[in-house]
Amino acid sequence: MTFYEYTQNNSGGSFVTNDKLCHRLFIEATSYEEADTLAEDLGVYWDGVSKGIDCECCGDRWGIAVPVDLDRINKKGWEAGVYSNVASSEKEEEWRDRYGKYPIHTAPAWSDYIFRSYTGKVAFENIEQYAQFLADEYGWTTPDARIFYKNGTVTDVFKNR
Repeated sequence: MTFYEYTQNNSGGSFVTNDKLCHRLFIEATSYEEADTLAEDLGVYWDGVSKGIDCECCGDRWGIAVPVDLDRINKKGWEAGVYSNVASSEKEEEWRDRYGKYPIHTAPAWSDYIFRSYTGKVAFENIEQYAQFLADEYGWTTPDARIFYKNGTVTDVFKNR
């Protein structure tokens, strides 16, 4: 069983959010085809620009499914950074506050290149942790992510920051 990720583009300057759709959907399925069928049943569609539904300049609202491979993600680690001009001890504390709840792949390191920053890499123990990280980093809607499990359970994920 795999989770497939569908991310919504804000075509026309807005997102569609309702009891089924939000910025990011994770659907547990046995194949792309099954995931796409479930996504379509929720209201996901493709080729919105060519059908006249979506904005030509912004592009299609929905992209194709991307399988979530946490093993692959965790081998490379996921870049997690904090940028600003505060003292390095404060920046390290801020990085740990934001990302310390995730398994650390690569400890944060201080950089003075262009921006003063702490960057490191995190890993994820499960789909919920991955979805929460993405909601916190890139959240646009309420909820920002929704996880659809094969057993029918649905979990909403809200941005925490």
